[in-house]
Amino acid sequence: MKTLILVGGGHAHLHCLEQLNNDHSKSWRVLLISASSYQYYSGMFSGYAEGVYSLDDIRIDLKKLCEKIGALFVEDAIISIDPKAKTLTGADDAIYSYDAVSFDIGSQTDVPESISEHALSIKPNYRFPEQLKHVRNAAHPVIVGGGASGVELAFSVLAWRKQEHLPANIALFSSTALLIGQGKRASKKIEAIATQKALSFFSGVSIKSIDDTRVTTSTNQQHPQSAVLWLTGPKSAALFRTSGLPTDTSGFLLVNEALQSVLYPDIFGAGDCITIARYPTLAKNGVYAVRQGPILWKNLTNHFSKDQLLPFHPQKKFIAILSTGEGEAFLSYGKQLLHGKIPWKLKQRIDRKFMRRFKDLYE
Repeated sequence: MKTLILVGGGHAHLHCLEQLNNDHSKSWRVLLISASSYQYYSGMFSGYAEGVYSLDDIRIDLKKLCEKIGALFVEDAIISIDPKAKTLTGADDAIYSYDAVSFDIGSQTDVPESISEHALSIKPNYRFPEQLKHVRNAAHPVIVGGGASGVELAFSVLAWRKQEHLPANIALFSSTALLIGQGKRASKKIEAIATQKALSFFSGVSIKSIDDTRVTTSTNQQHPQSAVLWLTGPKSAALFRTSGLPTDTSGFLLVNEALQSVLYPDIFGAGDCITIARYPTLAKNGVYAVRQGPILWKNLTNHFSKDQLLPFHPQKKFIAILSTGEGEAFLSYGKQLLHGKIPWKLKQRIDRKFMRRFKDLYE
């Protein structure tokens, strides 16, 4: 019997597991390998940070899910790939043989080595709950990163501290204007919301160094800190490059439009851990990972049946909704921007529906 190994429980692989429950051929088995038995949903991190959701609300039990749908589950971290022998090596030297393998392991946070001793990271995502405790309760919490995750968590931690009657002294640092990746109008709007909500932010400023009690900026200004959460751009795991697989210049697994390695046809990938050769600048965004799920599953099944593979075409626009705390959120879709309670209710509906889709398979 042939073996398909799914490494990581990301969005696209969750779709594959769901389909496994519906239309799996018994001519091959499926093994899910993940470093944690839980997959945490980053879309609900802001709600958890603010106290809206419980820990169980934001995670999927991968072990239970696999048991229910007939897949095997192993809790392990893959540290190397031998594409010629078609084997994977785990953290404790366990060897896993495959006929096809897919990676959906997300990305890491690009923390400069010089400050890594003082900076907290929430990646891999199962580290989020523990790291959040340090930041929420810190006397002087600092968040670094003006992208979606940094902005959203800054608002959420601020809202939580207000509820707990703690000083609202969280500081957000960004080397660019906030949310500049969504355009100047969105950036200007979110900075106005931050000012309105009394979120202390410093845009156009990077962090030069961190010691035990303070951060020093690129402008040589010093700011007190007792916990620094680092949420800047993504970095690839070293796994692909050290295993000799084709990667982009940043070490992300290089795949074709069928989400298949450009060199090894038995290796596939999806989500933040890959770069599609035809779309090298495509953002590392969960929206694309969700849309890749159906294409990935179809191509994995077609690979075993030797049928033609299908291409993935990323959409040009998508709705982005960021929590801004206190029952409000910021929605952007192209040039359309909306802030208030309606986007927050929409975000809750989307996120809860996503989680129920998979939890209902095993609960």
